[in-house]
Amino acid sequence: MLTEKQKSILEQVFAAEGAKELTLKEAGKIAAEAKTPLKAVEWFALQKGILPCRYQRNIGSLGIKGQSKLLESKVIVVGLGGLGGFLVEELARAGVGRITTVDGDVFDESNLNRQMLADEENLGGKKAAEAEKRIKKVNRAVEFVGFAELLDKVAEEIWRNADLVFDCLDNIEDRLKLEQKCSAADVAFVHGAIAGWYGEVGVVWPGSGALEKIYKSQRKGLEQELGTPAFTAATAASLMAAEGVKILTGKKTGREQKVLLFDLLENEWQSVTF
Repeated sequence: MLTEKQKSILEQVFAAEGAKELTLKEAGKIAAEAKTPLKAVEWFALQKGILPCRYQRNIGSLGIKGQSKLLESKVIVVGLGGLGGFLVEELARAGVGRITTVDGDVFDESNLNRQMLADEENLGGKKAAEAEKRIKKVNRAVEFVGFAELLDKVAEEIWRNADLVFDCLDNIEDRLKLEQKCSAADVAFVHGAIAGWYGEVGVVWPGSGALEKIYKSQRKGLEQELGTPAFTAATAASLMAAEGVKILTGKKTGREQKVLLFDLLENEWQSVTF
């Protein structure tokens, strides 16, 4: 992440400062002096026991080691609709170091009820471009790469270089394609799907064929019939973010294959192992 020269400069700067926390303004100044990315400055500070203020409320749950691992992590979010919009917001705020997104679609009026990245001003705009704008407002330390295209067009090396992938797609056919790509790249992905008041979230491990088992011969989802309210999308996206952070920080170590099903209408939750 850092050259020896950059490390030397940062060592001198932090030794001179003698601080226990690092404000955004201070981090930006140090990044300019050391000619290094803001993410690297925050990471280096954590190694020295100096806490970037933006992550202050993370540390009680993640610890400094966990926060450092998040900054080192590279994830891919496939789909920037209801699930993906909420998810990239949470991952950026958590401090995931590199977020790559894949979505070739644009916003239209039907997205306004639930898609966090959509507003009345950006209708017709590329979802990937709006995601980049939002992440830069939320956390400039995060590296962003956006592919405004179908997942089939993304180079295989992109998948192989990811630590984790998030499935925020809206159709079964593409989800099954993603499962094949992740299996070939030997990378796990966090699956999420919603319809009406209902949703499912689970981690799919490489080679498990979990989605094939879940959907079997089904090739049409229920979201077209039941709709997709914002609260269902936000719930599923938060569960996906939690699963992802556990994996990236090493808090989730087992590979048990299970899916969490939720019903917000009846407030019922069920975990299914298969």
